[in-house]
Amino acid sequence: MPSELRYQPPLRLPAVITDRWGRVDTVLVNDGQTFSLLLRGNRFEGSSLDALELAGRLDEDGLPPDLTRLDELCSCTIEWSTPLQVAGPDAEDHPATLRGRVVLGDPAPSGGLDALSVTLRLDLPNGGGTVATAGPWEDMEDALLDLRRQLPPGIRILACITCAYSDYSPAGSGFMGSMACFRGSKDAYRTVSGKPGLLAVWDRRTGFTQETFHCPEFEPRRPGTGYRG
Repeated sequence: MPSELRYQPPLRLPAVITDRWGRVDTVLVNDGQTFSLLLRGNRFEGSSLDALELAGRLDEDGLPPDLTRLDELCSCTIEWSTPLQVAGPDAEDHPATLRGRVVLGDPAPSGGLDALSVTLRLDLPNGGGTVATAGPWEDMEDALLDLRRQLPPGIRILACITCAYSDYSPAGSGFMGSMACFRGSKDAYRTVSGKPGLLAVWDRRTGFTQETFHCPEFEPRRPGTGYRG
């Protein structure tokens, strides 16, 4: 992913992990492409919070985290907060805080599905408030789209999920972080309608980004645009 699709510098987000050993306060580092965190001396990295892979060797002296056969973190809950921006009825941008909770299931063959729920804290001139999704959901796309439906009139999320130049592969998307950006080929993407149109410009994408990322070239999405509508 080009450097302009990364956070500069990376975000250091407060996070809490709860597993069979108890609760751990940690820091979730997000550079816009990769997440990383420490859990009792073990470092995990991944492009999505449901695919945090052990980086290096397991700390054999501490309480062992639960891992899948691919050495990915499982059987725990990750809670974190990240800053967002929203546009208000006054046509001004305002800060907001997205709080997420990901439940990672047990490893196969008895494992359950990963689940996500999010809430958004609005800091507006009239006092703001908190909006929650009706989830839990199986991916960030559905969670944020549901959150958008719960927002007060006149409030819009300013992030890749609502950008005019973002889309998902017709082959499917991951839990989070697999959103394609077409900011480098705006004119071509504006003509896209449906699957064939997206496939025709797919190789012209700028890169992949996270749903909550925001860049200076953000433009509001119009209903019916692209493959995802």
